[in-house]
Amino acid sequence: MKKLFLLLLVVLIGISNVFASNLHFVFGDMAQHPDILYGFFPSYALLGVGYELPEIIEGNNTELRVLVGEGYSQRLMWLDEESGKNNFDDGSWESRDALRFNVWINELSLRFLQGFLKSPVENKDLLTLTLFLNGRYEKYNSGSSFGPFNIKGNLTSIVSDDYNKKIYPELNGKDKALLGLELALSLKLDLMEDTLHTNDGLWARVDYKLGPKSLNSTLSGYSDYSSLTFNVVGAKTLYELKKENKSMFSISLVDRFNFNYTTGSAVPSYVIGPVSLGRKVRGFNTYTYQTEFTTVNNLDLRFVGPDVGMDKVAPRLNLFVDVGYGWGNVFNTSRSEENFLASVGAQLEMSFFDFIDLGYEVNYLLVDREKYTQSGRITTNVTFFLDF
Repeated sequence: MKKLFLLLLVVLIGISNVFASNLHFVFGDMAQHPDILYGFFPSYALLGVGYELPEIIEGNNTELRVLVGEGYSQRLMWLDEESGKNNFDDGSWESRDALRFNVWINELSLRFLQGFLKSPVENKDLLTLTLFLNGRYEKYNSGSSFGPFNIKGNLTSIVSDDYNKKIYPELNGKDKALLGLELALSLKLDLMEDTLHTNDGLWARVDYKLGPKSLNSTLSGYSDYSSLTFNVVGAKTLYELKKENKSMFSISLVDRFNFNYTTGSAVPSYVIGPVSLGRKVRGFNTYTYQTEFTTVNNLDLRFVGPDVGMDKVAPRLNLFVDVGYGWGNVFNTSRSEENFLASVGAQLEMSFFDFIDLGYEVNYLLVDREKYTQSGRITTNVTFFLDF
């Protein structure tokens, strides 16, 4: 499997040399592993190319994208693998008792994009419909056995070969692996004029993902889920200082509203992570407060500058307020929960090319809930990207 994905990367590079005029780089995703340089270096990346096809609708973009992802990550899960209970509600429980395992991830994502109508913002389509076919292979290994010479420890020391519970369906059976397909589509409305220094306008997107068991049960690990997400982002530049038509310093107000409904008989960890309430309210742990419904509002006041004399590189300070509410059944259980989370904080970052934001985050939790890997209401985090 690893050789196959390396071959695909070589093919993509070869194609890009032949059709360079119509090709462009596409960034998909990136992840870190806490045991690889303490998480300061990406250990997983989803990258690819986009090829501009002949226009189906005159004046609107038609594009095919191919992305390949490979690398290591680690997941820290917080529900008991047998009962599905919140172990962290037990006063004697400690964060080291969480289910921790390494994941070798391989992904292949095929995407077809079609634009409709022209946006008032230059060089943008007003609406973009994207169809996805996402293939995924994951191999699970023991998180306690990680090391430079033993990166693939045996997971059976944590979850036995005869494990058959739906709490973590991807860990079922002896394979400790999952191979499957996801079908997805998104519709985006783009009225946002965004640069490294300024943000003005409105952006909205609806995403639907479907991973039926019939396409995700080739190996003993399996999944069965669907997910609907609605995002709206509004922004306004409050102040900008220019010198010789170059932005030196700016202040912008950016607000995001997010709603998600995810359901299914076997929702896997790679789906739970991005939609968990603990992931979307800054200051809390990913995979915590995981319910079928979540709604979140994130408000940022962003200061960009001063200019450092390098094109597409600038320091950024974000002051934020996050509020979120989750309700419904906890994934893969019959138990329901209601959770309210809120936090304030600051992110001091260096922005590169307006998509990598390397920095440090300090949060203050406004509710009496925990970030389970850190005690107290003040928590910290290393950042690599803006959340929106």
